[in-house]
Amino acid sequence: MRLTNQDLLDFQQFNDEDFAQYFREHADAKEKLSDFFSLAEDDHRSNQLAYYAPMNDMAAPVHQSRAREIAIVGGNRSGKTETALVELIIRATGHIPMALMATYPKEKLAPPIRGRVVCNSLTDTLEPVIKPKLRWDQWNGPSEPGVGIGHWGWVPRRCLWGGEWEKAYLEKYRTLKLTVDTHWVGRNGAINSITGISSIQFLSYDQDLSAFSGTSLHCVVHDELPPSDIYRENRMRTLDTQGTIITAFTPPDETGGQRADVAWFYDEVYERGLHGPSKDPAIDTFVLWTERNKALTNIDLELITRTLTEEQKQARLYGQFLHLSGVVYPLFSDYPSTWCFKCQKKSTGGSTQCLTCGGTDVTVFCHVIEPFEIPKEWPIVFVIDPHPRKKDAMGWFAVTPSDHVILIGEHEGEGDAGDVARQILDWERARHISPAQRLMDPNIATETNDRLERGWNLRMAYDRVGIRCDLANDSIPLGIQNVNELLKPNPMLRAPRFQVFSTCRRFRYGMRHWAWEEWSRQSSDKEPKEVVRDRHKDFPDLLRYMANSGPEFKKYTRLQWQDHLRGVPRGGY
Repeated sequence: MRLTNQDLLDFQQFNDEDFAQYFREHADAKEKLSDFFSLAEDDHRSNQLAYYAPMNDMAAPVHQSRAREIAIVGGNRSGKTETALVELIIRATGHIPMALMATYPKEKLAPPIRGRVVCNSLTDTLEPVIKPKLRWDQWNGPSEPGVGIGHWGWVPRRCLWGGEWEKAYLEKYRTLKLTVDTHWVGRNGAINSITGISSIQFLSYDQDLSAFSGTSLHCVVHDELPPSDIYRENRMRTLDTQGTIITAFTPPDETGGQRADVAWFYDEVYERGLHGPSKDPAIDTFVLWTERNKALTNIDLELITRTLTEEQKQARLYGQFLHLSGVVYPLFSDYPSTWCFKCQKKSTGGSTQCLTCGGTDVTVFCHVIEPFEIPKEWPIVFVIDPHPRKKDAMGWFAVTPSDHVILIGEHEGEGDAGDVARQILDWERARHISPAQRLMDPNIATETNDRLERGWNLRMAYDRVGIRCDLANDSIPLGIQNVNELLKPNPMLRAPRFQVFSTCRRFRYGMRHWAWEEWSRQSSDKEPKEVVRDRHKDFPDLLRYMANSGPEFKKYTRLQWQDHLRGVPRGGY
């Protein structure tokens, strides 16, 4: 008895009733079906890549990405490493899994390629974790091979150079060679064929930086967060090939060790790849949740979360960054985030469900918007934070009829009061703006310098050149409270009262990085000190002065009308 190709095709489409009918009509049905299941099992083992389907549905878009830099940030056991390795093997072999055939961008395939995988340790990570995920004869799963949830290694047996892992993997150089021999029918009906030999090199973060130099690369996978210098070196290796860097990791919690300062990756890659007005088209960021991994049971999740604090769960389950937990304005978000009106908490990712309580009384919000033409009837408030020894920080806020506040412009002024005044007026004339009010930081503004002139201060200097400012309320506790009220989504409007144009990059950076001063662990005083840092403070202070002024549409229109009746020019005109 011999199975025909038609038998194989028929069996793959059979349901239970079809199998029952086949048993009734064929005496050799058991033998044929036994051979069929044996062949199917062997095919799954030898060609597991063909049967790949993301166990985490949040990972599917990774394979559709055409970005040069990809961040896969998620919780523990959310499928980050699996997704990154599969993407690399697809590009190295040219073989697209059946589940991705309709959506995978075939223009990404250009094998043979030179790839690289970098992990924490060659002994503790490469051997026990990475290699089993690649070897066709290694089973990855909690149960027996072929039973329950799990998979064989992702490298197809037929793609191994020499036909065996021992021949394809060069131990001395830690390099895997894969043969490429495949074809597909393109959208225009033409048959595309690719042949050759791809190579994948394996390195670890504890190696010297010189080990990462050398030839150009088409695809680099970072398993866990690399140090910034290694990331930059790998980025250089992909420049001339227009290659791709994929970084898959879980952000560290406050107790977890980390191999690099996570802040650089957050600023340079993660945040720039998030969907929103400021997204970099060359970078894609994907966030994977642990609970969305279908391979995990409720018992598995319980074991993972049993000893974690709420903050640690945000990192370990949802891939959220905790290095920003000390910022003064954690509510500020320049990418889509979720606000839960029940928990009064923000979470990243723009989910329609609260990560804390699981509730659906949430709204997706973002403080950053694209610039638009401001209606002439909206009053503008100019705020300046002058400094005698560094550039002046300044911004222009529009107030809407519904008392919403929008930062429409920012500037750093340099020079004396006359120089800065010209820069201010040039900016305003170019946009046909005449502020209804000007506010100035009262601390530096009222400092005297009798060596210049008796009673001289910065406020007087700006007043003489036509920038007449009222003194702002400088209260930090009140200001932070007022700013948070502007940042928090309103339950009626389902949106925050403050937004900022995407062009105001200095302000956005300051809002993301202005932090509380850390208290000393060696101090006998165990209470944290509620003191803010001076670094990154200047531009966020503009919003604090604005919030303390009680921004109301009617108030500014009344000021404009009063000044008009008295013949007092506003804005220095």
